[in-house]
Amino acid sequence: MKVLLVQPPIEDFYDTKIRAYPLGILYLAAKLKDICHVVIEDLRNVKKPNIIKDHPFAELKDYYRGDTYTPFSLFTNYYRFGKEDKVIQETIFKHKPDVLAVSSLFTPYSEGALQILEIAKGIDKNIVTIVGGIHPTFYAEETLRNPHVDFVIRGEGETPLFLLIEALKKKGKETLLHIPGLCFRREEGGFHIGDINYEHDIDTIPARELVDKNAYKMHGRPYTFMLTTRGCPNRCSFCGRPSVPYRKRRLQTIMDEIDICEEMGIDIIDLEDDMLTYDRTFFRQVLEMFYGRDMELYAMNGVYSETLDEEILGHMLKAGFKRLNFSLVDITPTVLSSQKRGVSSNYIKLLPFIEDSPFLLETHFIIGLPGQSPEDVINTMLFLMGKRSLLGPSIFYLAPNSRIFEHYRPHTENLPFRSYRSSIMLEVNPLFPRDITFTLMKLVRFINFVKRYIDREPSLKRLVELPELLSENIHVRHIIDVLFREKRFICFDHGRMVYIEERHERGIIENFFKRAEGLKIKGYRTNREILFNLN
Repeated sequence: MKVLLVQPPIEDFYDTKIRAYPLGILYLAAKLKDICHVVIEDLRNVKKPNIIKDHPFAELKDYYRGDTYTPFSLFTNYYRFGKEDKVIQETIFKHKPDVLAVSSLFTPYSEGALQILEIAKGIDKNIVTIVGGIHPTFYAEETLRNPHVDFVIRGEGETPLFLLIEALKKKGKETLLHIPGLCFRREEGGFHIGDINYEHDIDTIPARELVDKNAYKMHGRPYTFMLTTRGCPNRCSFCGRPSVPYRKRRLQTIMDEIDICEEMGIDIIDLEDDMLTYDRTFFRQVLEMFYGRDMELYAMNGVYSETLDEEILGHMLKAGFKRLNFSLVDITPTVLSSQKRGVSSNYIKLLPFIEDSPFLLETHFIIGLPGQSPEDVINTMLFLMGKRSLLGPSIFYLAPNSRIFEHYRPHTENLPFRSYRSSIMLEVNPLFPRDITFTLMKLVRFINFVKRYIDREPSLKRLVELPELLSENIHVRHIIDVLFREKRFICFDHGRMVYIEERHERGIIENFFKRAEGLKIKGYRTNREILFNLN
């Protein structure tokens, strides 16, 4: 039996390519490879995405413009990140699989995953089609209503897919009812919907040998994702991940996996655990496995700062961490409390140590949370402006299965699945209409622009001097000069060769500049500070 495992393309205004490593289907392949012939196709991995001119978000055309220039650009065009349908059809036809399983992780991209199954059924209606991931976990019955879907797997998929393939090989349909997480149409009508599965044994080592390591590079070197734990004990109100228990792997299997990566020539590892630093003792034991290996480590999914201290951070440096991604959410205690999120007091306590260390820091926060105000966001921006950290903003979106989503469900029943994404700036919180959200995002880009300039231009002492120092780039200089003098965002239109005004809320810009006046703004790579002074 031949099983084709697929990561589908996505369509959006942006894609974080280095966050698209297909770890999930490599876990599935590792479980299956002894009982069938497994092939992996990452249909999302392309060198250059294609622009989609007629995208389904016409309301955003005045915000995201591909024909303009600004140093504070947010998004421009709408893209297809992945292979085109014709290539997908040729790929499936070439492999002639008996079974095709596609990963459908995120609800706004679920249509793309189903389209692959439609292509497969068009080639051969006897191909058994399976879809798994976060989206079908919460929308199993709705997914099964699609005529091109034969099976849905809810939750973690290694064991359910293994048992399903064995049953299909034996043609033993009577066993399907006993497969955890499996969902399908009943012959007598209706659906069988299995409970969400979680794996009791999480020590499987992903089958990285089934993909080309050189297809996944960071800084020109092969990289990979790795998990040392699964699950999260917290339940933040905005999080839509399935509720599964927190589990730790056996240390020896982690060591074995690191050895395999090293032997393959992979020396950059991104630890994608949801709660990487939750168990301090375990985390330190994991870190010690990297000593002396000269590997570069990341935790792009973010680290939980409340369990860290200076000692653990020292071990992280020694193990190979050079950059930290912290999740702050918001600096305001009342906002954090409303989201069932603990106040990040330990993060604030650790900042002086981090600023004096070799770590590069990016601090993530959310814009537009229910219960949050634009003033709260500005407070967070001003706080981080004075720290040696880049600002990492995330526009709030409704994540299916989150507590917030359930609260707003009556108001979102008519929204298509594609609306549950960050880039469309959905106006869930009435205090954050699109113009305000867009303005706050542009101000964050401005702050990060200045931070980077501080690091490379020692002659800059006060913010008011910035336009003069940018005299070699007339467009950047003029755009910043207008921002400073008139508190407006403009951009340069390449087609008409004129400056045009961007969508923004001028009152937000004026409030930010008024409150920032006289404060310090610190670099990202250095502790150099300048005065935020326009007088």
